[in-house]
Parts: sequence; structure tokens; C-alpha cells
Amino acid sequence: MTRAADKITSLQIEALAYGGSGLGYHEGKVVFVPMTAPGDRVSCVVYKNKKRFAKARLERVLEPSPDRCAAPCPVFGECGGCQWQHLPYDLQSDWKQRIFSDLLRRQSDIPDNRIRPLIAAPSPWHYRSRAQLKMRVIDGRLVMGFYRRGSHYIIDHRQCAILHPRLGEVAAIFRDALNGSSHAAKIPQMDLGVGDDEAVRILLHYLGEDRDQLAAFLQPVALAAQVALFLQTGDRGQLHRVCGAEDLLIEVGDPPLQLAYGPGGFAQINLAQNRKLVSIVVETVRRLGARQVLDLFCGMGNLTLPVAREVVSVTGVEDFPQSIDKARFNACNQGTGRADFYCAQAEEALARLSREQVFDLVILDPPRTGAYDVIKQLQRLKPRHILYVSCEPPTLARDLVPLLRNGYALDWSQPLDFFPQTHHIESVTLLRRTG
Repeated sequence: MTRAADKITSLQIEALAYGGSGLGYHEGKVVFVPMTAPGDRVSCVVYKNKKRFAKARLERVLEPSPDRCAAPCPVFGECGGCQWQHLPYDLQSDWKQRIFSDLLRRQSDIPDNRIRPLIAAPSPWHYRSRAQLKMRVIDGRLVMGFYRRGSHYIIDHRQCAILHPRLGEVAAIFRDALNGSSHAAKIPQMDLGVGDDEAVRILLHYLGEDRDQLAAFLQPVALAAQVALFLQTGDRGQLHRVCGAEDLLIEVGDPPLQLAYGPGGFAQINLAQNRKLVSIVVETVRRLGARQVLDLFCGMGNLTLPVAREVVSVTGVEDFPQSIDKARFNACNQGTGRADFYCAQAEEALARLSREQVFDLVILDPPRTGAYDVIKQLQRLKPRHILYVSCEPPTLARDLVPLLRNGYALDWSQPLDFFPQTHHIESVTLLRRTG
């Protein structure tokens, strides 16, 4: 019987699982091994052993899969940012389709013919428009990068193969400026973002008490690099502008809308794929003939404002005040006057708004934790259609079950790849009320 810390001398990897690991079978039990590929034969060491599965660390690839390829990143396998650089992108896309379909079939009883083919990313590299790089001074030297998988140990690297090139350039400039300075040990994180016009914004999380001194030190660096620079000294509301414009701009819709989002706000990290997502949502709204729309977890209006051009009215709800401020600014700036915005928790807003207005379509775009409490309220509200945008297939599958058992049918689910080289899968799913 396999136990924790047992070595498996030969394991054939047969598939990939959600989360990125390869899986094989040993003594009748599923064994998950990161950094493996279907077709690999490996040796590994079990570190977690459960009744139905085990998790193991890769020790050695004994016979590589013919599908394996060389990873371009020198820290791949250590850095937790990517899981699949050792797989060609067409194979990654194929497995994401299989994994997504399998999750919905097993957990929500969705037949494969309701799941559309995955929309692959136009570029599998240098697509990431936002990143949070961790920073720490170790032995007098500033290290910066993503965490090692499953730890808070920073993997130091200067070039990231999935970051937008401008973000890589700017990160290197600030690393060099801060390395050796008295401020570096008080900055645990750097948030970087780039807009569609390649304007860059940096937000440094600062734990010290010399904010003005740090701002004076870094302002010339930011001006020379032509980037906007902000310092955050507490929560997301405690921001100090050092220099540059507050907003980054992204384009969505046809004809394009320019949407602004501020420091600490949210925008999708793959701007090209986000435009595809928005086009799917807008086309669906148009085809359904929706008139009154509620957009929950609306952020700065990424879906709300393109949809507003197609409907009588749309109401956006978001609990982060700065994002709602940006949504209202974007609505005014882009002339989309048929959108109203409320700053509230989705559950609270849904309970109140459903007493005041009838919505024939509700759009959801929740965080990775999903929207289970909202789903329970939607069962009572019974909108004609629900359009669920998800970045986490397991929570999507969980949330679909009560709807499918209580008067809704799934018309289709469309996976999209926003995150090449990783296991993550975005999707949009349309549900129709049957009763």
C-alpha cells in the first residue's frame, strides 16, 4: 500500500488534471504529479496520501513523452506562475477542452454537445497585462518574482515569458533602482499593469514610514521610464500618486469603447481574449433580445457598458467603491447613458433590486470562489436567462447544479483560454429558464 514519503519507481502518466498535474495510477489509486506530461514514465515521491488519491513530487522523468517540449523560462518548474510550459500550446488547448468538459459532465451532468470548442489565445506568450510581483531582500540583495508553487518562497527571475514585454522592461528598471536602497526591505509587492496603448502603471506596496522620501527617490526613475507610479501604504483605498496618469485604458466592443481602470482596480489580464469574451456576451444579449439586464460583479463596466448599447437599461453592481467610480466615469465618458451602477455586495443588491425591477437577463462574473449565495437568490428571482462568466471551472460546476435542478437548462458553455502556459480556464455559460 502506498504511504506518504513512499517512492514510486515507475509511474505512467496518462492524463492531465485541473490544477495542472499529470495523473497516473499506482496500486489502483490516482497519483497526481506536477510538471509531467501524458506519455511520460516517471519516478516520484508521495508526500500526501489520501483514501482515493495521492500527491507526489516528480523525482525523475524516466522516459519522456513524445509530446514534451523545452520550456523557454529558466525557472520553469520552480516558479509557480506557470504549470505547462513543457507542453506545446496546441496540446495545452486540447487538454483544457477535455478537462473543462469532464468537470461539467461529472459534477453538473452537462452533455458534451452543450460545450463549445475552446477558443485558444492568439498568442501563448507575453500576453499578461497585469501582474503582482513579490519582493524581498535576502542577504542584502533584492529578489523579485512569483512565489514557488505552494509556498511563500520567491523565485527570483528577471524575464518572464508570459508578461507583456513592457512590464518586463519596467520591472527590471525598478528592481535595479531599488536594489541596495534602504527602502527595498519595506516593499513586499509590486503591481504592474499595461493598457492597450502600452501605457504602464506601477503600484508599490510600502510598509515603511518614509513615503515621501521613497516617492522623491523613485519619481525620477518613473519619469525616465515613462510610467505612472503609485504607492499604497494600507488597504486598497490608501493610495498616493507619485507621478503619471491614474488610469490605464483598455478597449472593448465594436465600435470600441475605451474603459479606464485605476490603481487597485480589476481588469482581465489577457486583453485580446477579453475582447472575444465581450463580443460573445454582447452577441448573446443581442440574440436573446434582452431589455432589462443586471450585471453582478461588474467591476469598472467591462461587460456592462458594451451591453448597454444593446438594451433598454442595464444595472451594474460591484462592492469595490473605486471600481464603481470608474464604471460611472466610463459610462459618462463613453456616452453609454443606459447604465446605472450600485456599490454593494451582490447578494444585498440582488435582494433589493429584485423588489424594484424585473430583469430578463442576469450576468454574473464572480471571483474564483464563485457565486453560490447569489445562485440561491436567482432561483427565487427566476430571470429568463442567466449568463455566467467564470474563471474557475469547479466553482462554476458547483453553482450550476442548483439551477439545473430548479427550472433551468444549459443552452451552451464556451471555454476560452485567457491563461496560456497555466491550467486556468475562463468560460461563459448561458442558462435558460424552462418553467
